[in-house]
Amino acid sequence: MPTTSTGSGRAGALVLPQAPEGFRKVLKALRARPPLRSARLPAEPPWRSRFVAPGGAGAVTSLREFGYRDEELWRWRGRVDDAAIAGPWRVLTDEGLDCLTTVCRQLEGAAQDAGFTATRRLRAADLLSPFIANMIRDRDFLLACSKRVGVPLIPHPLRLPTAQINYGEGRGRQGGVRWHRDGMDYVFTLQLSGYEDYDGGRFTYFQGRTDEFPGPGRQDSRFREADCGERGATLFLHGSRIFHAVTPVTKGHRVTLVVSLFCPYFARQDSNTFWHLAADDGIPATVPCWLRLKRPVRNPAVDYSLRAGSPVVTWDDLR
Repeated sequence: MPTTSTGSGRAGALVLPQAPEGFRKVLKALRARPPLRSARLPAEPPWRSRFVAPGGAGAVTSLREFGYRDEELWRWRGRVDDAAIAGPWRVLTDEGLDCLTTVCRQLEGAAQDAGFTATRRLRAADLLSPFIANMIRDRDFLLACSKRVGVPLIPHPLRLPTAQINYGEGRGRQGGVRWHRDGMDYVFTLQLSGYEDYDGGRFTYFQGRTDEFPGPGRQDSRFREADCGERGATLFLHGSRIFHAVTPVTKGHRVTLVVSLFCPYFARQDSNTFWHLAADDGIPATVPCWLRLKRPVRNPAVDYSLRAGSPVVTWDDLR
């Protein structure tokens, strides 16, 4: 599987607008609604630990290569969080990928218009799908992601943003993903369709610090296009520290599952803000999630794992 990233300084990939910030985000939060909950769920295959692909390799680009200084990197007892982008690589076997693709297609009817982020999306997919819920809480899956990034990861205790399915369609709607950075820090995007299934839909990012982002439509040699067009490719992005976008799908159908994980040892540095979350899910749905994240803990690895309904993953597991 290709692991390189190519430059993408052409204007066509850069004219996407930028996502709302500041007071515009507060206004969006006041209008936002919580994710839909469907009582009628389609039958789906069961999750199996054997669906996690063994090993796997992929390029890793460090935050230092994006211009971040050593003192800006998070540390825990001598360990450094320095991964900016990793992959693409295969985290699921062919059998697991086929099952996940089937599940996400069956859930498409519950997807909603997503405004500035995608054509349509389904937030909190793990609350609707036992397959996805069990996948992102499977110890083998979490270890595969943790070892790729170099820090212990579990599902995010915020719950609602943890698993999101994006559906992009080439039906004349310019529903790409605007330039933005995530509230989540550890974001994994699983490609459930390949370039042969659609035109457009290119994952583009800015290889520089967020405070150096020149804005949409500007020419800059640091704009890149991630080479993740193969079905089954998984790409990690340190979402809060990297501006990124997806160009509109002009033909065909693009489906991705975005899984946002959490390092309990860096809970105090978590980049989420209340209004960033509320802009997606509304204020009433955000309050209990926010309290789940911010309540004090004694043992981060254990306490946050209990809140996320996850097995415990520690630094020792990454050896």
